[in-house]
Amino acid sequence: MGFIAEFETLLKAISDVLTAGVAIIAFSLFIYAVTFKQHDRVTLTFTLLLLSIVVIFGADAFATVAASSETLRLILKIHWLGLIFLPTAYFHFSDALLSMTGKPSRGRRSLVAVICFLVSVVFSMMLLSNHLVGNVIVNQPPAPYLERTVLIDLFTIFFTSTMVLSWYNYIRAYQRTVTQTSRRRMLYLILSAIGPAFGSFPYLLYGSGFASRATLIFWTLSILSNALVYITLISMTYAVSFFGFPWADRVIKSRLFRWVMRGPVTASLTLGVTTIISRLGRQLEINVSAINVIAMAGVIILFEYSITLFARVWERFMFRGNEREELEKIRALEDRLLTSNDLRQFIDLILATFCDLLQVSGACLLIKNGNNSSNFDIQAGTQKKDYIQQKDSILNQIDEKHLPAADRFLKIDGDVHLLPILYIPEDQPAEFLGAIIVDDLEMERIDDQKMRYINRLAARTALALHDRKIQEALFVSLELLTPQVSIIQDLLATSRINQKGIMSENPVIESTDFDQWVKDALDHLWGGPKLSQSPMLQLKIVEEKAGEARENSVNALREILRTAIQHLKPEGERQFTNEWILYNLLELKYLSGWKVKDIARKLALSEADLYRKQRIAINAVSQEIIDMEKSNLIKT
Repeated sequence: MGFIAEFETLLKAISDVLTAGVAIIAFSLFIYAVTFKQHDRVTLTFTLLLLSIVVIFGADAFATVAASSETLRLILKIHWLGLIFLPTAYFHFSDALLSMTGKPSRGRRSLVAVICFLVSVVFSMMLLSNHLVGNVIVNQPPAPYLERTVLIDLFTIFFTSTMVLSWYNYIRAYQRTVTQTSRRRMLYLILSAIGPAFGSFPYLLYGSGFASRATLIFWTLSILSNALVYITLISMTYAVSFFGFPWADRVIKSRLFRWVMRGPVTASLTLGVTTIISRLGRQLEINVSAINVIAMAGVIILFEYSITLFARVWERFMFRGNEREELEKIRALEDRLLTSNDLRQFIDLILATFCDLLQVSGACLLIKNGNNSSNFDIQAGTQKKDYIQQKDSILNQIDEKHLPAADRFLKIDGDVHLLPILYIPEDQPAEFLGAIIVDDLEMERIDDQKMRYINRLAARTALALHDRKIQEALFVSLELLTPQVSIIQDLLATSRINQKGIMSENPVIESTDFDQWVKDALDHLWGGPKLSQSPMLQLKIVEEKAGEARENSVNALREILRTAIQHLKPEGERQFTNEWILYNLLELKYLSGWKVKDIARKLALSEADLYRKQRIAINAVSQEIIDMEKSNLIKT
């Protein structure tokens, strides 16, 4: 008998830990869902559904440590408040999901949704007025619960019928999906939705007699139920994430997995270990405070380390074949890129080594004009002149025809010497990247061994500059590619379930990055890649404008941007009042080319306020262009 009692205590402790774990995972996923970029009906209703689950299981977790019956009654009422709104949240979520598949409500589903909400409000008022539930039962095993009343049966009918209607919507949404991938994800969502629904209902209202006689079975079922809710919540969030984020599948999987493992799973595991230690300590009458602190720190550190240690394993499980190989190449590129700060540190080290080797007080590196890295001209130590200011005249003295043979210092003025930096690829002519300048150099002190060291340093400098030049070309390509990829990701997010999204009239104006594209185009209004490679070149009004004026699309886009700015111009003569501030800011900065400080002074604004007004002005230009595009689509 003693063993059964101890085993029952252990099962209750595990159940309590899992209850708290469900509250933690629900709250963590609620925070995760709030960050969804696309706040449409599906993601918003799912957020409300998670909030109901947070209230239900959070109250259950606090109920296990309630000290008085009054406190327990209040906590159990909070549990019921979440339970009352749970079926309503389920129905709204199912309705939003069905609408997303291209089956909007014709009035009946909207009416049912309103009725469900009103019924939940009525039940919540009954709960607060002490008519829905009775007194708290604390002296009957296996767990405290609120006494059943006649109105509870009405709520059970409401709960069951609303859930049935919700699953009817789920099944219809599943039947409307076409592709194998979308059907699989919808199936994940439907099956996962079972867990929170059936795991939240207070079964003690109808089975308290059985539960008091078979407490071992009750706590075992409670453990299984809580574990089911824990797993299905993650699965539901995973499925809904495809609606909430305009990301590729692999990104959603990876980020959700890291969030769950590093957040709620770590917290739940830590809570479980410390709870079990505390209860064992009370049972054995041992002070375990110090052990609990050590166990808490140890679990967090070891589990976080294991996540990092086994990252390759779970990535291998989640990503297979060519996808994993491509991701490994991208990560390797990130680790091996030579950043601006890396290059600057490397050049500083090279120049310091030059100074030590040649016993001179200073040296500087001049980068050849035309190289995007020209801002890496660096001077180390002290020199007689500022050679960086004389850069163009110094480098122009070099006869590039004879550079391949220039493996030693060239005298340019008195005791000032120049060492060309050449990148020499195989079977190709040498590329002149710049030069290292030193003064007060005594050439007779440089022997063959020192010259070998100097040439080695020069070769490594050339390699770093050449690699950086290639990387800068890569960065430009990525910058130009990002807007195009963003359009594809937005289309992917809106078309995962509703395939009509892929046939959108113009995904450009529906992109969340449209304001940024407008700003980039305005920044390069008079020439530059952000205008010539802008995604806005795909707009119908640009194509039509280019055809009418018989000019290229870049000029057409430039003219449309100017027209959009002119549309913001108030009537009457130009003034410098608040009514004119947006137009004046845009005209001065982008059309007239004024500097920020001059504009701020002219408009009597601080620079911080000017940038805030600029964001508002660019948004206004974006809206003008969107309206122009929509008007064009209506005409055609």
